[in-house]
Amino acid sequence: SRCYVDYLAYLIKGRERPLFLIVDRAAFHQAKEIRRFVCKHRKQLRIYFLPSYSPELNPDEHVWEEIKDKKLGRQVVQNKFDLKQKLQSALQSLQDNTARVKSFFSLPETKYAIQ
Repeated sequence: SRCYVDYLAYLIKGRERPLFLIVDRAAFHQAKEIRRFVCKHRKQLRIYFLPSYSPELNPDEHVWEEIKDKKLGRQVVQNKFDLKQKLQSALQSLQDNTARVKSFFSLPETKYAIQ
């Protein structure tokens, strides 16, 4: 929760208009510390939750599906370090493919995020 609060503080620093975030219902998104921070910064930050058990609505889930199914799924992993290296490489490759990332927001279930 502390890291997330720090991240939120970074995102809203110097903002004049509110930042709207749509998040899943991960425990740290709903922690008391987060709720207090959001209430305290209500003019700068608004958080909206996706419905429970709705991974199809979360573009992040499509990122992980892409990474697992198309990048790492059939690779042999030797150890934790090897997994970390392969994961970082796959994520960097996806980050460099802007069109593919944008496509995750063009799916019927995730179009809400770009409107």
